[in-house]
Amino acid sequence: MPHEKNKATGSNGTLRGYLVNSIIKSIFRGDIGGGDRLVEQDLAAKFGVSRTPIREALGELMALGMIRLKPNHGAVVCPFGPAQIVELYHVRRILEMEATRLAAKSIDPVALRTLLDQTTDLLSSKNDSDEWAAAALAVDHELHMLISRSSGSDRLAEEIGKYRNLVMAVGDAVGNKLQAHEQNMAEHMEVINELLQQHAEDAAAAMGKHIDRGAATAVEALGLKDKQTARRL
Repeated sequence: MPHEKNKATGSNGTLRGYLVNSIIKSIFRGDIGGGDRLVEQDLAAKFGVSRTPIREALGELMALGMIRLKPNHGAVVCPFGPAQIVELYHVRRILEMEATRLAAKSIDPVALRTLLDQTTDLLSSKNDSDEWAAAALAVDHELHMLISRSSGSDRLAEEIGKYRNLVMAVGDAVGNKLQAHEQNMAEHMEVINELLQQHAEDAAAAMGKHIDRGAATAVEALGLKDKQTARRL
């Protein structure tokens, strides 16, 4: 049996998260397209793991609406283009705006100021290295998770967590095209400043704008329209 404990992990620290992230990136790159089958045995061989974490990863992808189970075919990738990514970000927007609103009164101001300082440092030391991009994504992840944890709703935080692999995969695939990281950090600073003042509605609105812009950037930077057209030709 493969030594799964030595495998990489995803944004949520699990092997399942790593597998979900890898499959999503393959879809974004156009390596996997709508209608393609995802065969457990083939994926297990590709990633060097057993079928159990593959099955768990496919379950998470199905919950996100990225694959469906087709009788006598197994897991099949759903058509994925601009409309689908906007729809996924719309659901995320609803969840994270509510979490931000709820977190405003109880979120740890010290943790927020630490993230604000880290964001400021990253902006002042911007470069094109993979290390800088990875650090930017890590701070991005920590802010969104801090807010969801501070909402006081375990169910809400759990639902938001389901979208993190998608978001991190988008971040990995987009990189810093269209200055995405700089835009993210500027918007994060606005959210943080509103939260530090306990302005619940303003913080939620800033989060909503941030996620809407993220959806538009993802569609443009990933070139989803071009990839869909190319696959049909």
